[in-house]
Amino acid sequence: MAQLSKKDQIANAALALFLEHGIKGTSVDMVVKSSGVSKPTVYNHFPDKATLMLHVIECWVRAQPAPAFRSSSPKTLTRELGKHWLTHDTLRLYGLLMGEGFRAPEARDIFKTQYDQPWREALYVWGQEKDIEQAVLESMVNNTIVHALL
Repeated sequence: MAQLSKKDQIANAALALFLEHGIKGTSVDMVVKSSGVSKPTVYNHFPDKATLMLHVIECWVRAQPAPAFRSSSPKTLTRELGKHWLTHDTLRLYGLLMGEGFRAPEARDIFKTQYDQPWREALYVWGQEKDIEQAVLESMVNNTIVHALL
């Protein structure tokens, strides 16, 4: 397995910290300690937390599978949503970017346009193929989210 670049090493460490502490609650010192690099190295790659959060989201989005739904029925769709599109960490990212997206608006926008919108569009295409109304699909998504949060 290839070794991560320092930039990606920092981003990987920062993702866990952002998910646990939020953008405001994550200090550069925390990122330094968690990533094992020096503070100048962090600042060399990321002049501020918004830039770091942007890179974190770009890396995260690239690591996600292409949006596609293989379920044969609404029942299996709910499982697929929870397993691939609405995982625990993904829901934490939604919460982070909804709650603190104003601190890193470019990261929030990348998440929305490159993750959220594509999987939802793929879901609606799947629904059309299965003759399931968009409102029903939205209800299924909401129910999956509520179930995951309980």
